[in-house]
Amino acid sequence: MQALADSRFTAYFSNDSVNGFQLSDAYETHNMGIVYEKSGYYAKLDLGVVSPDMYVYRNQFREANRSFGELITFELGQPDTDTDTLSYYGRVKLSGEFGIDEMQDFAHEVLSLQPVNEVNDLVRMPEDTWFGVGARYGTGVSVPIFGASKISYDGYLGTDTLRISTDVSQMVSLENFDISYGSGVHLVAYDEVVSAPPIGATERNAIPYARIGVNFKVLGYDIYVREVISLPTISSDDSLYAVLNAGISFKF
Repeated sequence: MQALADSRFTAYFSNDSVNGFQLSDAYETHNMGIVYEKSGYYAKLDLGVVSPDMYVYRNQFREANRSFGELITFELGQPDTDTDTLSYYGRVKLSGEFGIDEMQDFAHEVLSLQPVNEVNDLVRMPEDTWFGVGARYGTGVSVPIFGASKISYDGYLGTDTLRISTDVSQMVSLENFDISYGSGVHLVAYDEVVSAPPIGATERNAIPYARIGVNFKVLGYDIYVREVISLPTISSDDSLYAVLNAGISFKF
C-alpha cells in the first residue's frame, strides 16, 4: 500500500502563444507530456514542436530563423526532491515526423489561424536521434533579496547539447496556495536542435531567465501554473521570450 501511495502521475504543457505577455506562435517550442513517479525514480515522455518565429515570418516567402522539427523525448531518472542530494537522469530524444504538427494545425483551425504545416515542411530538420546523461543537485542557501532559498544545479552532457544550469528559487506558503519564484541562467556549449539543418541557427551560449508561479489543490489534485521569461535559444534574437507552463498531478 505504501508503494501505491508513493506513486504520482503528472500531465503538463508549455506554450508561448498563450503566455499573456506577447503574441507568438510556436516560436521555440510547444511541449506537452506526462511524468510517472514511484519509489525513487521517474519516467517522462515529452512531445514537442520547435519552429521559426511564425508571428514575424507569416508567409512562405519568409526567411526562417531556425529549422522546424517534431521531437519526442524520453527521460528516466531520480526525482530532485531532497536538498543536498545528487540525482541522476538519462535522456533519449528523436526528431522526425510523428504527427505532432497535425495537432498544431488542428489548434490553428480551432482558433481560426492560418495553417503552418506546408510552410514548416520547407525547413523541416532531418530525422535524428540524440542521447545523454545528466545530474542535479540542490541545497539551501541565504541569498540577498530572496532570503532563505534553494539553489539548484543541473548539468547535462548529450549528443544533442551540453548545458549547465544554475537556479535560485523560493516558495511562499499562503493559506490556500503557494507562490514560487526564482531566476537562473543556462550556459550552453552547443545545441544540435537549435543548429539543426537546413537553417543551421547559432545557439545562444548564456540564457538568463526569471519565473513566477502558483501551486494549489483542487479536489485532491495538485495544480501548478507558471510563467517563465527568458532570452530565446537563438543568438541572433535578443527579444524577450515568455512561456506559460501548467500541469496537474495526483497520487494513486
